[in-house]
Amino acid sequence: MTLNALQAFVSSAAADDQLRQKLHAASGLDDVVDLASSQGHEFSKATLLKAHAEAISKAPDHALEAINSWGDALMHAFGATDKD
Repeated sequence: MTLNALQAFVSSAAADDQLRQKLHAASGLDDVVDLASSQGHEFSKATLLKAHAEAISKAPDHALEAINSWGDALMHAFGATDKD
């Protein structure tokens, strides 16, 4: 349940189109945590929320306006994009 597992999951999603699509389809925290777990990345909702809040709090408003899903938010929070 570590930040390292969360970061590894986001890196995996950035490199895998199918995983990234599943992440973008996530409708909430439980979906993200379950998807990560199915890929071997174990972290809690608390870890996800704390890391996400910290990263998002530093983002400029214009960057946040483009976020349309939990997947987008998570990828943005950890600096991963569809182009990574």
